Amino acid sequence: MSAMDDFTIRQRANDGRRLALTLPDGSPTDHWLQIRSRWSDAFRQARDEAMQQMARLAQGGEAELEAALEQSMLAVRAALVSAWSFDEPCVADNVRAFLREAPQIAELVDRTGADDPAFFGNAFASLPTG
Repeated sequence: MSAMDDFTIRQRANDGRRLALTLPDGSPTDHWLQIRSRWSDAFRQARDEAMQQMARLAQGGEAELEAALEQSMLAVRAALVSAWSFDEPCVADNVRAFLREAPQIAELVDRTGADDPAFFGNAFASLPTG
């Protein structure tokens, strides 16, 4: 392994990690989501597309911008989910619909995707961007 390989995180970011889901009352379930890191290709692409859309819509009305912002946030969070245990296919439309109806899970997905030490180890947390 070369010295440069010591710094690579892309593969782990794209692979993600499994997150067990609990019911709103805290009861355990057999369901899970596979969550990518915020450093994953899919998340960064969705984030960049959302930022470009917001810039285009900044000239429009406030109501249009607010609706687009909500949709963009769902799309960016949905990009963090790469697989799940549900019977429905884990495709973008289904993930967005699930996260829209389960905002507590959307928040959990967001926090999990940003948890750099969980993906890459504690040393990552000491980096300026970690």
